[in-house]
Amino acid sequence: MSRYPEQYSPTPRKPPRGKYARDAYSTSSSSNLLMSVIKTLDASENNEEREREKLKIEKEFKKSDKRLAELVGAHDSELTQTMQLFSKISTEVDFSRDKIRTVRENLQTCKQLLRCRREELKKLYTDAVKNKHVMQYLDHINELRNVNSTKFNASLQRRHYLKATKMLMNAIEISENQLKDVEGLEDLRQDFENKKVHLYTKLVEEMNKHIYHSSTTEVLTNFQRNNSARISSNHIQAPFQRNTMRKSADRIEANNKAKKALQEINQNGYVDHDLEIIDDISLLDPDINSTYFIGIIVECFALLHKVPDSVETMKVQMQFELLAIVEKTTSYILDLRQRTTGGPKSLLENGETNGLLNDVPFLELLDLLFKQFQLIAEAHQLTLKNYNNVIKRYQANVKPYDLTDFWGQVQAVLQLLLTDYLDIQNTGDDELRISFPEQQVNINTFFSRRKNISKKTLFRFDKSSHTTDIVSSNTLEIEHRGHVRNLSTVSSSSAKDIITSISSKKRREKLFVCKPDPSLIRKIFIPMLAYIHTIESNANMKKNGQVSSLHDFLTTYVKESYLSRGHNRNLSMTIESLSKSQDAWKAIISAEEMKKLGVSRPLLQSCRVVENLIVETKNLIQDLPLYHEDLLKNVCALLNTYRETCQAAYRGIVQPETEDKRIYSVTWLKDEDISRFLKTLPNYLDLKTANAKSRRGKLKNEMSEEDSPTQIQQRNIREAEMLTSNLGDGGISQHEILSDIGVLKELAILQESMEWFAYRINEFANDLRKPITCTSKNANVSTLPTELTQPIIIRDGTIKVLTNLALGFDELANTCLLVLHLEVRVQCFHYLRSNSSDKFKDNNPNKNNTLEPDTKVLKLTKVLSDLDEAFSSTLHPRKTKYIFEGLAHLVARILIMTSNSMESLDNHSIQQMIRNSLALQQTLSSITAQREQFLDHARNYYEMLYKEPDDILKDITEKGPKYSELQYLQALKLICQGRVNENGENLLTIYQQKLNHILGTKQPSGIQV
Repeated sequence: MSRYPEQYSPTPRKPPRGKYARDAYSTSSSSNLLMSVIKTLDASENNEEREREKLKIEKEFKKSDKRLAELVGAHDSELTQTMQLFSKISTEVDFSRDKIRTVRENLQTCKQLLRCRREELKKLYTDAVKNKHVMQYLDHINELRNVNSTKFNASLQRRHYLKATKMLMNAIEISENQLKDVEGLEDLRQDFENKKVHLYTKLVEEMNKHIYHSSTTEVLTNFQRNNSARISSNHIQAPFQRNTMRKSADRIEANNKAKKALQEINQNGYVDHDLEIIDDISLLDPDINSTYFIGIIVECFALLHKVPDSVETMKVQMQFELLAIVEKTTSYILDLRQRTTGGPKSLLENGETNGLLNDVPFLELLDLLFKQFQLIAEAHQLTLKNYNNVIKRYQANVKPYDLTDFWGQVQAVLQLLLTDYLDIQNTGDDELRISFPEQQVNINTFFSRRKNISKKTLFRFDKSSHTTDIVSSNTLEIEHRGHVRNLSTVSSSSAKDIITSISSKKRREKLFVCKPDPSLIRKIFIPMLAYIHTIESNANMKKNGQVSSLHDFLTTYVKESYLSRGHNRNLSMTIESLSKSQDAWKAIISAEEMKKLGVSRPLLQSCRVVENLIVETKNLIQDLPLYHEDLLKNVCALLNTYRETCQAAYRGIVQPETEDKRIYSVTWLKDEDISRFLKTLPNYLDLKTANAKSRRGKLKNEMSEEDSPTQIQQRNIREAEMLTSNLGDGGISQHEILSDIGVLKELAILQESMEWFAYRINEFANDLRKPITCTSKNANVSTLPTELTQPIIIRDGTIKVLTNLALGFDELANTCLLVLHLEVRVQCFHYLRSNSSDKFKDNNPNKNNTLEPDTKVLKLTKVLSDLDEAFSSTLHPRKTKYIFEGLAHLVARILIMTSNSMESLDNHSIQQMIRNSLALQQTLSSITAQREQFLDHARNYYEMLYKEPDDILKDITEKGPKYSELQYLQALKLICQGRVNENGENLLTIYQQKLNHILGTKQPSGIQV
């Protein structure tokens, strides 16, 4: 500080001097002015001029004096101050001059004294320098002692890692630089290296703890909290549930310290020890806790010069830590289930819930795992940010891993998980395993127990130390082979630590939350696609047009293994077994299954099996929508094969022997005219319409329009005429009919089965017309890939193929029904027309038996009764009605046409035909539940033969014709046989002329057959 007082007035300036006249002589000096005055006075001629010049000069001087006086008066204080300062400065200058003089004299004296004591001073200086270095060594040794004492361990125990790292690295630097020549510190240096390795290992463990465990705790806590309502009675304490943190000033202070420490690390690259010292770590918030420690640990890696090693270690341990997450989550779910049920950790079947988990426990496991993987990815992103800052600050020549590496390891772990739960290894799926080789790290060794391959020896010493050492070395060698590839880039110490830690883990059996089952793919496919989509987005694979390995694994497994060698193979084997099995077309479904299906008549078990496969395919399309085209294509091919098999089964039923032995009903049906005629009849069309409405459930609500009796009579007459005209005069032999009722019953069951199966295929095709939406309660729609967010439209070509297949099965059902319809009529022809001329010969055994109908008529009545019983139990009542409707017309027509084979007319023959008509009428009436009046018509025809020709013609005249002209002629022929009139004319000719005259004027009335 200056000794002079501080002055607040401006510094005075020296006024200009030597100016005679400021205005006139501003550019002249004072000497020039004086010379000018002298020259003027010298040049003057008289005194007057001199006087004038003198007065002028005096006047100027007066002005100057006046101006000077004014200036002095105006600046009086400044002048006074200037004089005072000048006086003080002058005094100080004199004082300083004396002081300098004294110092100079003292220096001279000191110089003389130092010359006299030079050696002594030199010795003292040398001793001082030595003492200084000794003190520095002592200080360094004290610092080394601090590291080797409890301070370092206490810092580690209190998790003050940055303080411990700086302490250790400072000690190592001192021992390698300042104390490098001290040979007695070699053991201490080695101890420091060991501590460095130990600290590095501790930091790696702490880093993994915060990345893989602390960051995922909240997921398991929320999982238990969501199920707490169901398990509150058991008072389960979650092993990962954190205590409620107290709101206190200590907590706020600790969080502020952590934030400030992270800020200083990011800005300056270092942090004060005071900021790092947080005694109670539980005071930190979870997010700040992990962020704080990850930043501190990465900084410690940089101080330890372990950034490259730590990066490689992180990459190597990713899979092991992720697999540890899998095992921890699996154990957590099993423990939670055990505590809830109070029972052992039993595996859940698919669909079993125990009131705690989802329908599919494996899906719950995947959901928990993926949530944890996402949080771990965020922790890795934070770690990479700290690594990049450290690499930039320390200019380290290392390339850190990125999130693509992490998501690649996640895919590898999920592939292993799917391999275990889908039981791929036990399905013989060698091609799939070849397509996807194992990862660089054999992650399967993490779960499975290794079997040590030992050589057989003559003697064994299990308790000897040598045997123990061999087993340990073998285990270490096996582990080393599995991981040597990944550890090749890691430092020797780090690799040794990793191998040691892996080999020391106990091998345990695999843990499963449910039993492995390939069908789990159906429940997890859509959620897995959502997970894969998220992985590809996070790994920036979509921008590069890449597809993740997990996506390839999943799609290849579904297409090549589950579908091709699973579902599709099952379909093929089922159809093949049905085609080879002889009993497949006889086995029918049980009564319970009939009730379940809502059918009243039995169906073939094979149809039910194939229909179940179609339903399974429909469900598969919902679960695996990306493969709908392959599934439908395979189903169409197999349904086509099954249709051919059913057609072959039909041919085996209707024609089991050689082709030269034909079945007459089948032959008739092959006739296009007969087939078309039968299908155009109203009763057949009404039957098909009623069946279609019944399938749709509309038959009860709609009134069917029934034909009038006249219409029914007309169509039945047409059908009877068509069949009799097609048969001609010949008969039908035994081998041309299906005489086995069991065969007809099988045909009826085949008809019902094919009709039902065709309806189910049509229903399946109609369901496919609706857009398929990929929905899953376990998958977020926003995370699904684009191909699953849009509704899937099935191509019209595929639906048309299914519809055509349904028409094929329906056509087979129609064929079976028409065969049954014709077979009943063929049997009537067989029993009523075969060798009909023998009935009325003298050697006929039934000729004298007047109490019973004809033998073949009795057989026919029994056959019709058996057919009615068989059809009633196998066919719908409408179909049974269709088969027997109009049969009385045909029987009546056949009975009347039998008169053509009579050689002569006798009472026995007439009575025989009347009894036949009554027997058949009674049987058909019991079958149709109504009186068959058409057989009364046949009976009346034979009763007419008792009348005389005149009475017959009279009845025609009065009542009109009831029969055709040919039938009347046949009756007159039998009555008039061998009879002539009085003139010898043949009566038949006479009555024939009368009949022609009467029928020419009379219109037919009544019932005609």
